[in-house]
Amino acid sequence: MVGLRAFGDMVLTQPAISAVRDSCPDARIDYVMEAAYSSLFDEEPDLTRVLSLPRRNQEKNESSFDYYKRYGSFLREIRSASYDVAVDLFSRGPRSRSLVFASGAGRRVGTADHKNLLIDHVVYTDQIVVPNQLTHLTDQILHVMSRLGFKTQRNLPRFVVTPENDLSARSLLGSFGEKYAGEFMILFPGSGSPTKNWPADRYVELGFELLRKGFPLLVLGGKNDSDAVGSVVRGLGALPGVYLSRFRGIVQNDLNTLKGIISLSTGAIGNDSGPLHLTQSIGKKALVLFGPGDHVSYRPFSGGMVRKGLACSPCQSFSSLCPDNQCMKSIDVNSVLCAWDELENPL
Repeated sequence: MVGLRAFGDMVLTQPAISAVRDSCPDARIDYVMEAAYSSLFDEEPDLTRVLSLPRRNQEKNESSFDYYKRYGSFLREIRSASYDVAVDLFSRGPRSRSLVFASGAGRRVGTADHKNLLIDHVVYTDQIVVPNQLTHLTDQILHVMSRLGFKTQRNLPRFVVTPENDLSARSLLGSFGEKYAGEFMILFPGSGSPTKNWPADRYVELGFELLRKGFPLLVLGGKNDSDAVGSVVRGLGALPGVYLSRFRGIVQNDLNTLKGIISLSTGAIGNDSGPLHLTQSIGKKALVLFGPGDHVSYRPFSGGMVRKGLACSPCQSFSSLCPDNQCMKSIDVNSVLCAWDELENPL
């Protein structure tokens, strides 16, 4: 399988792995992906091997010649594996096409839509049309797998949390984890794009209300979210002293430690981002705040969402092209609190 997309998209592909393993218990299942996510999938027992896509090493100023030489070796390695089937889960871009074609598999599978190129008739032996009625990304992927004859009973993403994940999480959380494991909530104030972020002062206000309700809080993010995490932690640090021991802020990038941290929590609230998909795939509740992102294809499968539904939303504008993300700024704290209460106390 080939999956070259963002973190959240990759989490939603997990049921495709289960579908192949349930149908072919002895099959070799390899998955090509970006190196950033390989450690997460390395721990999935249904996979045989994870292959990290080579990228040009900018830090070492790798020349184009050296990079393409290394990339060519990677393609030859794929070819030598003699795969029977190669599935391009997203069918976008020259890299995924080159990987599927280079596999030499008897069946090379992609999806068909209005963007297909003429060369796709050479790259793919099978181009599967996904019905418009299937709006969620996971359903679309499972439709492709079912058309290939694979069983798709395990139709929700589920990731394994290992004892090592738990140990690394507890080590990082320290006394906060010892005291509040199984009780604390996570706030994820960052995302892959500033336009998807709810304002930091709203997270501070939300955090204060949750602390008042008795929830210990962990403000969490990756290194690219350090500004957002820092702003929220500083805001919460100005609260009365009685609350200061009940929250903590952490910035860390290890996805397997992230699994362990989430597994120790009661759930998470945050922007439309990969960690919220991962939260649900570990069996925890997630409340996702949507603005410019696609709330249909990426809607929560184990949780809820809050969005204002402005006429311009979703615009899929994840850059500075949006001068004022009112779709996020117009979400009020009370709406988020009410939505979380509904998750905690369903009718």
